[in-house]
Amino acid sequence: MELTIRELTKRYGSKTALDHVNLSLQEGIYGLLGPNGAGKSTLMKIITDNLRADSGEVLMDGVPALKMGADFRRLLGYMPQQQGIYENFTARRFLYYIAALKGMEKRRAAKEVEEVAALVNLSGELDKKLGSYSGGMKQRILIAQAVLGSPKVLIFDEPTAGLDPKERIRIRNLISEIALDRIVIIATHVVSDIEFIAREILLLKEGKLIAKERPSALLKTVENQVFEIAVEEEALPEVQKRYRVGNICRDEEDTIWVRVITEKEPDGFRMRKPSPTLEDVYLHVFEE
Repeated sequence: MELTIRELTKRYGSKTALDHVNLSLQEGIYGLLGPNGAGKSTLMKIITDNLRADSGEVLMDGVPALKMGADFRRLLGYMPQQQGIYENFTARRFLYYIAALKGMEKRRAAKEVEEVAALVNLSGELDKKLGSYSGGMKQRILIAQAVLGSPKVLIFDEPTAGLDPKERIRIRNLISEIALDRIVIIATHVVSDIEFIAREILLLKEGKLIAKERPSALLKTVENQVFEIAVEEEALPEVQKRYRVGNICRDEEDTIWVRVITEKEPDGFRMRKPSPTLEDVYLHVFEE
């Protein structure tokens, strides 16, 4: 199974949202990273056939998606951000509604609604209105609707946004479980959520795909550029001007440690070298 994106280009007036993007994706999880305006939403909308590209194409196993039409859309599952929730629907009604939109016949829909509810641990909550759901429950019901119909390609838009750490871990583990035999694209600003589950990371900057690498390969690009330096409080503003700053913390000895990403080792500071994270890569690539 292969999803191919070939020379995809999209412009909004004078702004180029996507600039000749080429991708080849197989089964596994792909983290889609980039700042606001990088082209992530445009890419997802084109893949899900909610937007037409100016040029280029999307192919599934070598067949153009536009030629496949409804057959391609049946292979897709899409999880939007929470504004896709119908607050006055019960979860059961919502899932049946989505099943109808996907063209599922009633008997199959009844079976799958129960299956996906069990998958996301909401079997006992189906007859409650979605407006009464917590943030984590809403995210789980959105995952449930995305996997209705057993799609081969799943696209998740900010699946853990606004959740507490415990619920984020639950959602992350759930996505890992359902991704075993599917192509899964996760667009997120919570970089740590994909660091350990993504097969590859896709970096979009100003509409261009600038990297498609395994997390371990990206970490190597900054392994000698991440430092933690001890700083006096009054020196913090100057340090923040000079370096890309990832974190600032005060330890139990009242020492202020500043995590910086820089190609040149800082001079004149007490210093330690931590292991790099994907967040360091993000700052290195996207923070000017």
